[in-house]
Amino acid sequence: MSDEQQSKSGEIPDWVVTFADLMTLLFCFFVLLTTLSTQPKNCNGLQQYLDQNQESFKNYELRSSKLECIVSLPSDFLFKSGGDQIQSRAFRALIPLFRKIQELEEHKSDILIVEGHTDNVPIRTRKFPSNWELSSARATNVATFLVNRMKFPDDMVSVSAFADNKPKVEYIDDFGVPMKGNALRNARGINRRVEIILVKRPESRSLTRLLFSGE
Repeated sequence: MSDEQQSKSGEIPDWVVTFADLMTLLFCFFVLLTTLSTQPKNCNGLQQYLDQNQESFKNYELRSSKLECIVSLPSDFLFKSGGDQIQSRAFRALIPLFRKIQELEEHKSDILIVEGHTDNVPIRTRKFPSNWELSSARATNVATFLVNRMKFPDDMVSVSAFADNKPKVEYIDDFGVPMKGNALRNARGINRRVEIILVKRPESRSLTRLLFSGE
């Protein structure tokens, strides 16, 4: 029977069924591909450790994205106001935390990016002319601790400084009014932090394509 005859008789041509099956398979393939490509980085071991030791890590925070695990360390716990030297009490929490990171298989080849963040209160001292220098010094001292004391390879640790330019919470309320009093103090306390970004080592730069050499 021809396709025309099948159509008149109400039967579906064989090629339409085959085509529909193919489209279904392609749809399932792309759904699976999209799902796999958006899976977040594995932070489960670190999350479990922090959950089990909440008393030692008050005000710490763990976030995840597709590529990163982000550990936010409260600056007030790490440093004295306006200072960049890690306080002795902080070591009691930092040492076991980073030992755990070293033990977790999912972080064995991770690069650690240490980000320094301040609040929006200007600083102007001989040592720190601005919040740029303060955030940089704090991040550098945490990175130095990771390399010298925790023995992370120095080519696996890097430092970034953002001063007060990447606040975790804004300094305005839900109505767009600048915060005052306790609300402002709380916001500044949240924004003063050092963040440790755990991310997979990127592909070798030897594989990159030269776009401009300057010659």
